[in-house]
Amino acid sequence: MNDGELGSAVALAVVGIVMVLAGALMVWLARRSRLGRLPRNQIAGVRTRLTLSSDEAWSPAQRAAARGTTVGGWGAIVAGALVATLGFWRLGTDATFVATAILTLGGAAWMIGWALAGASAAQRAARAALDTS
Repeated sequence: MNDGELGSAVALAVVGIVMVLAGALMVWLARRSRLGRLPRNQIAGVRTRLTLSSDEAWSPAQRAAARGTTVGGWGAIVAGALVATLGFWRLGTDATFVATAILTLGGAAWMIGWALAGASAAQRAARAALDTS
């Protein structure tokens, strides 16, 4: 492996590691949400006016979002791991670029799509919780 190939492999490894870490963070937050251990805050979780309005809305909303968040996080972990290892395979430059682009963009779209699905479920759960209280 020459210097250019090594640099490309390292760059892909960094991109992959960032994706894996983002996915792991989502899975960790989803677990805390599912267990009711994610307190109402301004940083993590589904934060809308409705979910932040009370603990009665926050807790069921975060539990409802946990499934989508988990699926999105695992997708990012898998895509990131594949991207991180891709640079060390002896593929042609064009094939590596195309595969990396597909995995990176596809993994990000998967993660965002499932996060949005979780947010939608959270909003419905928060509304239902407030309607019954």
